Amino acid sequence: MADTSRGQLNFLVLGHSPKGATGWPHPVTISIHPRGRTTLLNFSMGHHIVNVGGQIPVTQVILDGELNETFAEEFDACEARWLVPRLAQLAAGENVTVNDLIETYQSMFGHRPKVERSGDYTF
Repeated sequence: MADTSRGQLNFLVLGHSPKGATGWPHPVTISIHPRGRTTLLNFSMGHHIVNVGGQIPVTQVILDGELNETFAEEFDACEARWLVPRLAQLAAGENVTVNDLIETYQSMFGHRPKVERSGDYTF
């Protein structure tokens, strides 16, 4: 069983594959818990019963201000390349707030992002 003694964190679901996305037979989501250089990203792929995923620090997803192309497939499936500049700011230690991310998402999609709860599993 996973250790949840560190408590649950709120993650903004900012990337999600559109229904019927070409070439994607399964849903993909990217959610973010912003906290500067220690920002966490959760990736989830597949239908609920058979999904896989992981939690990764932003500094492994963004290298030298650019998307680590290891994650290109997930970002493309979620149409989430718009997140890269914000993630680069976070990886650089800049102050990007939850409200900044919500406002950017809302201006693009017309509604607030969903929020998921998850533990910090990067320790």
